[in-house]
Amino acid sequence: MDGDALERLGHHIVSRRVALGYRNRTDFADSLQFTVRTLSDIENGVRKASPGTYAMLENKLGWAPGSIDTILSGGEPKELVVKLRRDNPEPRHRSFTTDDALAGATTEELLLELRRRIIRSRNRRRDTWDDWDDGLEPQGYWSEEN
Repeated sequence: MDGDALERLGHHIVSRRVALGYRNRTDFADSLQFTVRTLSDIENGVRKASPGTYAMLENKLGWAPGSIDTILSGGEPKELVVKLRRDNPEPRHRSFTTDDALAGATTEELLLELRRRIIRSRNRRRDTWDDWDDGLEPQGYWSEEN
């Protein structure tokens, strides 16, 4: 296999990646669980990848199986129908109730609420501990009154 075929493949991969909404290599590499270096080498036509790597690329790019081999032999990839990546994807998890006050809260508000709940539960433990008239003291010693 010559370097021109690898460069041609790299050009097709970059074009398709950008068409799918992946403007930078890092995001695309992360979505494939590739290193950026591996993807860079493939896109720049520096090296040939394994059949498994090519299969994952074909799948992610929405190409029919064998499209990379077709490109390397001088042909064009066969594109499958693929939904383009959205800039603002819908959240993966929804709250159980739509009127939940925390559902629309910012990260900062959620962290403050979590902190408030943790502190409240600690204070409750102290209150119940202090309510004991006998038993162990907070330091772990038996009270002197017994």
